[in-house]
Amino acid sequence: MKENADLSSVRQYRDPVAATAPVEYFELYRELLVPFAANDTGRRHYRDIADHLEEIQGLVPEARFEGFVDFLKDKHSNRPAFLDELEKAGF
Repeated sequence: MKENADLSSVRQYRDPVAATAPVEYFELYRELLVPFAANDTGRRHYRDIADHLEEIQGLVPEARFEGFVDFLKDKHSNRPAFLDELEKAGF
């Protein structure tokens, strides 16, 4: 699945994959979400990122998830609307 993965196909298989391999699912999702986040701008795109984060929250320990969110915030700290949308979503 990894070689042809995109966020929509990964999301489609969340239930069966995340139930048996949550850490691997999180890592695959993370690998795809980083370039997705960098690929576009605009509040709609940023809300999509927040939706994706909600999708993977709870699959790994909170500290690991928060570390990833912090990484995204640091990487895109020059995008105030991005930070605002994450804050609105509770991140």
